[in-house]
Amino acid sequence: MKSELNRSVAVLVALAACFCAARAQAPMAAPAAQTAANDPAQSLTPVVARFEGNLLSLAEAMPAEKYNFAPTADVFRPGSPAEFATVRTFAQQLTHVSGEPFRLFAPFGIAPDPGIDVKSFDSLTSKDDIIKALKASFEYQNRVIASITPANGFTPAGPRNLSRISALVAILNDDGDHYGQMVEYLRMNGIIPPATVNQAHRMGQPAPQK
Repeated sequence: MKSELNRSVAVLVALAACFCAARAQAPMAAPAAQTAANDPAQSLTPVVARFEGNLLSLAEAMPAEKYNFAPTADVFRPGSPAEFATVRTFAQQLTHVSGEPFRLFAPFGIAPDPGIDVKSFDSLTSKDDIIKALKASFEYQNRVIASITPANGFTPAGPRNLSRISALVAILNDDGDHYGQMVEYLRMNGIIPPATVNQAHRMGQPAPQK
């Protein structure tokens, strides 16, 4: 599933490149292409929605009592050189992902909804609170995406010199990395990731085994 998400990042980059080309060729473009160039969110939203759906289904599938789970060396063969002293718990993976849009999109002047305390995310431990933070993060991210226009999409801002588009690519790339890690967390607890089950159903294949 991680490879699929990384391919989605590549698709997003390709969409951004097409967006640049469409903007440059706007006078000769067909009406539908002009509409897409004038509203980049139309192209970006479906890709982002898949990332959001996969992450949220993963968060909901892990039992609340397993939110403090993190891999340890004893889950591997004896004598394994694997080192897990600083590995994040499942909860910490999700709070990190939840905070990333707020951090990378902050330079573009879109404030979080009142009552959202991003600094508190890292201290969250309960499943309900973390899923609430994750949903708030998605809502904020989608507001930023809706604000992207041909005029501002590639304008750098902030200390990292990212544009709205490049910040979104960075966020989705990070999402893909952490999604791949959390898939393994579920597998170690005998849980099949929901996105894997759904993909098997779409392809008419038997349900995957634990």
